[in-house]
Amino acid sequence: MTSQLKSILNKALSAKELLPEEALSLLKIDLQSNDMYALWAAANTLSQRQFGNQGEVYAQIGINVWPCPKSCGFCSFAEEAGVIESALEFDVEEVVSRAKDFEAGGANAIFLMTTANYPFDRYIEIAKAVRAAVSPYLPMIANIGDFGHQQARELLDAGFQGVYHVCRLGEGKDTTISIKDRLATLEAIKDSRLDLSYCVEPIGPEHRHEELVEQMFRGKQYGTPNLACMRRIPVPGTRLAKVGEISELELATVVAVTRLVAGESIKAMGVHEPSLLALQAGANQIYAETGPNPRDTKEDTAC
Repeated sequence: MTSQLKSILNKALSAKELLPEEALSLLKIDLQSNDMYALWAAANTLSQRQFGNQGEVYAQIGINVWPCPKSCGFCSFAEEAGVIESALEFDVEEVVSRAKDFEAGGANAIFLMTTANYPFDRYIEIAKAVRAAVSPYLPMIANIGDFGHQQARELLDAGFQGVYHVCRLGEGKDTTISIKDRLATLEAIKDSRLDLSYCVEPIGPEHRHEELVEQMFRGKQYGTPNLACMRRIPVPGTRLAKVGEISELELATVVAVTRLVAGESIKAMGVHEPSLLALQAGANQIYAETGPNPRDTKEDTAC
C-alpha cells in the first residue's frame, strides 16, 4: 500500500471528510492490485462500524409504463427507443396490494415510481391509498419527474417521507432533461421536510472519474441520508445500449469510494443492481422491485 493511499484511508476511518482530489485518487486505483482490496476493506469497516450487520431492502413499485417524451438514452421507457409497444398502468388496488406484500416481506421503505409524464394528481391519489394501507412507520419515497416547492408540499401531505431524485451522469446530453431543472427540484426537496435519496448513476464505461466524484459530492452537498451507486444496464433498443456496461468489480470500487466520501453523514449505502462484491465494499442496502422498470423490457420485472 502506498503512503498516499494509507493516509487517505486513515483519514476516512478517522471520520474526517475527504477532498474531491482524494476521492479521485482512490478511483484511479489499479483494480488488479492489493490496494483495491485495502480500499474495499476500509469502506466495509466504516459501514460495519456505523451499521453493524444491519442491512436494508428498499422496495420499489413501478406504477406505469408508456412511452416517455424525455427519451433518456438508457431507459426502456424512452419514446425514441420504441421498446415499449403497449401501455400499462396499475390501478390503485394493485399498487396497494403490492405495497402490503412488500411490507409483509420486511421491506424497510416503499418507493413509488412512475414515468416523468405521469399525472401528478393521479400519483398523489395512489400515494394516499398506499399510505393508509401500510404502517405509518414504514417510510414512503417518491420517484417521479421534476417538480417544484408546491408539489413538494403535496408529497409531504400525501404521506411521503422522502424523494429519490438525481441530476444524473450525462444529464442534458444523454437525456432531454436540463441540469437546471434537476437542480431546481433538488433545491425544492432541500427546502422541504422531505429526505433526499441520491445516487451516482447511471454509471457507464465512458464516464470519467471526475464525473463520478462530482456526483458523490453533489449527493453529500444536498444532505442525502441515503446514498447509492448504480451501473447502467444496456437495454436492447436504447440509444446507449451499444456503449456497454461496467463490471461488478468497477461498480464495487465506486461504491467503496462513495462510502468513504459520505463518511458518517448517511444512514444507508446502497448499490443497484444488487451485487455481492459491492456488499463487501461498504454497501448495506439493496432494492427489490416489482412492476415496470426502466432497465428492463418486461412489463413486470417481478415475473
